[in-house]
Formats: sequence, structure tokens, C-alpha cells
Amino acid sequence: MATVPPRPLPPCHQYRDFLDPAEHDALLDWTIANRGRFEPARLTGHVLDPQRRVAERLKDLGPHRAVFERRLAELGADIFRRTGTRPFEVEFVELEVAAHGDGAFFSHHSDMPVGRGRKPLGGDKTGTQDRLVSAVYYFHREPKRFSGGTLRLYRLGDHDASGDYVEFEPERNSLVVFPSWVRHEVRRVACPGCAFEDYRFAVNAWLCRTLPRRTPAPSGEVEAAPL
Repeated sequence: MATVPPRPLPPCHQYRDFLDPAEHDALLDWTIANRGRFEPARLTGHVLDPQRRVAERLKDLGPHRAVFERRLAELGADIFRRTGTRPFEVEFVELEVAAHGDGAFFSHHSDMPVGRGRKPLGGDKTGTQDRLVSAVYYFHREPKRFSGGTLRLYRLGDHDASGDYVEFEPERNSLVVFPSWVRHEVRRVACPGCAFEDYRFAVNAWLCRTLPRRTPAPSGEVEAAPL
């Protein structure tokens, strides 16, 4: 019997020195100052499930939103190329800050539903926009007091965490980009006794566009699925 070749690993890339050092430090100071605004991270449908995700998040970047929108726009063409994404007009950049302390993780998942009948997830909350490209920016204090927290991206077509993968360290002031439909996970963080300011911090960003309207195909023709 012929051996079926493995499906490819996902297209992805890690940018280093994504922000100016002063911008990184300002974001870190702002995040620590807003510690009281963080809430437990929930899954789709506002479900709190510590068996699948443990983290805290803040759906706001305050004055730093403009910085991220500018830098992502500057890298737009290269991000599309690196992630194998057909270029599109970015209509909304969805952003959140995630804080991972001791024992925090996010199990195997994707940022975008796939398949017929799927509903858009994220965007500007109008229910009409899709996430197409995911980006994760890492920042933390030095010296680093946590370990773990790597990002694993699984081989295309893998629907659980049993296959092989490409893995990224949460390197300070770096940005990892990949298609939003790729299955991935955040590995468990170890940071015993850490104060909040020593957590593994990340800005999760999604480049979104309006979901194309599906129109009935003429009789005898096959309807094309949206991208």
C-alpha cells in the first residue's frame, strides 16, 4: 500500500523587533497599570472552561491600538505573502491583551470556523466579519521569570494535538503571524509565585474582512464556497 505523504506545515513567520523599544516599554507599563481591568478569558459563547483555557484578557489597548494598526498595515503585503493569504482589504483589526501566569494555557483550537454553515467569529462584532490572519505579539519584563508558553501550529488537516507541528518561543518584542484557520495551542506556562508584572503577555490581533454574501447558484451550476 502506498504511503500517503504528510500534509504540509502551515505558512507562518516570526518578526523580531516588531515595535520600537520605547513602544514596547510603554505597552508593558500600560498593561501593568491596567491590571484591575483584566478578566478571565472565555471561549466562544462567553463560556468559561478551565479545562480548555486558563488566562486573563483585556479587550482594549487604549492608546496603543493606533501603534499596532500602523505597524500591521506597514507589514501588510509581507504578512499576506508569509501566510499564503490572498491579499484583501483589512476592514477591522481585532485586538486584545492576554496575560498568562502560572499554569495558564490554551488547548488545541483555531481562530476561525471552517466548513459549510460556519458563522463568522470576531471582527467588529457586527456578525458580518471573518478573521483571516492571526498575529501574536509577545512582550514581558526582563529578566524573564516564566518558562513555557510556546505557540504550537499543527500540520494542516490535523484535528487534534497528536500530529507534528512548528513551535515558536514567546520571544520578547516579536510577532508571529499565521492563517486564522490553522489549528494551534498555547503550551502551559510555569511562573510559580510570579506577580502579575512578570506574566507572559501577548497582544492577540486578527485581520478581518466582511464575510462575502452567498448567492444561490443558477440551476445546474455548483455554488462556489467563500474563501
